[in-house]
Amino acid sequence: MAEPHCQYIPSATLFHFQQFPFPKQMFECYFTILNPFLVNTSPTNTEIYQALSIVLSITSRLMDFLLPYTVMFFSIIILLLSTFLLKRSALKNLRLPPGPWPLPIIGNLHCLIGSLPHRALRDLSQQYGPLLLLQLGETPTIIASSIEASREILTTHDVNFASRPISPTVHILSGGGKGIAFSSYGEYWRHVRKICVVELLSNKRVQSFRPIREEEVNNLVRNIYTSASSGQFINLHEVLTMLANDITVKTVVGSKCKDPDVFLKELDNIVEIATGFSLVDLYPSSWLLRLISKRLDDAKRCHKKVCQFFDGIIRQQRERKSTRGDGVSEDFLSVLLRIHDEDNEKIPIDINDVKAIITDMVAGGIETTSRTLEWAMTELIRNYRVMRKAQTEVRELLKGCATVSESDLVRLNYLHLVIKETLRLHPPLPLLVPRQCSETCRIIGYDIPKGATVIVNMWAIGRDPQYWEDPEEFKPERFATSNVDFRGTDFQFLPFGSGRRMCPGMSFGLASLELALAALLYHFDWKLPGNVKPEDVDMSEAPYVIVRKKTPLLLHAVRHEPDSA
Repeated sequence: MAEPHCQYIPSATLFHFQQFPFPKQMFECYFTILNPFLVNTSPTNTEIYQALSIVLSITSRLMDFLLPYTVMFFSIIILLLSTFLLKRSALKNLRLPPGPWPLPIIGNLHCLIGSLPHRALRDLSQQYGPLLLLQLGETPTIIASSIEASREILTTHDVNFASRPISPTVHILSGGGKGIAFSSYGEYWRHVRKICVVELLSNKRVQSFRPIREEEVNNLVRNIYTSASSGQFINLHEVLTMLANDITVKTVVGSKCKDPDVFLKELDNIVEIATGFSLVDLYPSSWLLRLISKRLDDAKRCHKKVCQFFDGIIRQQRERKSTRGDGVSEDFLSVLLRIHDEDNEKIPIDINDVKAIITDMVAGGIETTSRTLEWAMTELIRNYRVMRKAQTEVRELLKGCATVSESDLVRLNYLHLVIKETLRLHPPLPLLVPRQCSETCRIIGYDIPKGATVIVNMWAIGRDPQYWEDPEEFKPERFATSNVDFRGTDFQFLPFGSGRRMCPGMSFGLASLELALAALLYHFDWKLPGNVKPEDVDMSEAPYVIVRKKTPLLLHAVRHEPDSA
């Protein structure tokens, strides 16, 4: 289960100049006058103030002719330009990584237009090198796309990069930086992580939820049986999302959602609000943008709805405990409420901490499991040889069994290779959750300034021919003779991250992933609809944090009788 990544590069495809009432003549005049300063990456203070004076002069002369909304726009332009130029000046004495020239105000956002961020950043890294500097708003952003750079960031200087950059939007959605995903590195984060690792996500605790996983996977199989018998195609996106939702929510809060569609929509809203384009997140120091931003109001409304949802669940949880006593089986929420009520901790957790932690658990668990399963089935349906080999292994080892049990999974070696290869090509977070540089340091010979946002492009590393033979091909066998694993020490393969901020829910997510995939392969033969050929399956990605298929995977399921294996 990957941490829900919300402080990400804003989707450049949402960025359009047409949204702003910026007169064409002023746009041309602005760039013509400022052009001499833009080619200089280290302007002097005199040059900076000259540039600002020019913009102020133009604005004041046109003030009488501009509409009120345009006056406000130019005020914002001046504030943003001031921030941009002063930030650039502060970096002039450092040996910074290479990167494309930034434009005033928007920096390098234009470099991301027309492509998904992880793909655009891979292309830029191929041009500028494994450590890339981009100016995205007022904060310099460093992109690492090599094993060497990633190792230094995630291991050598792990403590220096252990904090998260938190935007105004994410600050609201995380309840003020609470929980495990977005809290700053320090005593609070260490305490919350210890609770998660020891109390919630230990191997013993994960194994205790085995009956839930097996029950929900069996429900999935029955539902597919029903749909397949009536000739319906199976929408893998829908059924796998619902499976992950049922397992995760039941494990975390002790019962299924009464209205899962509404809940899933609210989780989607959180991610969309947190990761969409927003000037207030690019320039968090601007009080004016905070004042007029609609995004922050949307974030507050969304956070309030999710909190109300969990308030109801917490109330139900306490009622169940009062009627059934202490003998009731402890889910994640029960554990957190017990710790909250006992109040024996050096750093006590309040009820808002509880809600933030379970939000992290639920959001990360549902998306990571369901999307990885869908990508795995997509790759298998496109690679008939691999599909047949995986099915043969499962069916021979489980011959005659009515259902798949977790105790059977340890023997399914090829299935594990399939999952590894899926995670290599389709890591849940193609861009690992961003980190923040606490103090200026040096990475592979370049200075990383204090306060910079640092992102590892795991998607690019996983497809780099320098580290992988035939990197674009789906070949599970590549792991058969290799000791490369996803536990955080092999830097060419880090789907769950590495170091202190590595995803603590990895074993929790993998348990559901392995069981569900084994059941899908054991119980069904899968076929594409109509005359669709395997090579014609749409592999395009949707612009989302945990990368989804742009078009849902639709397959025809043919029941496989265990006794005939």
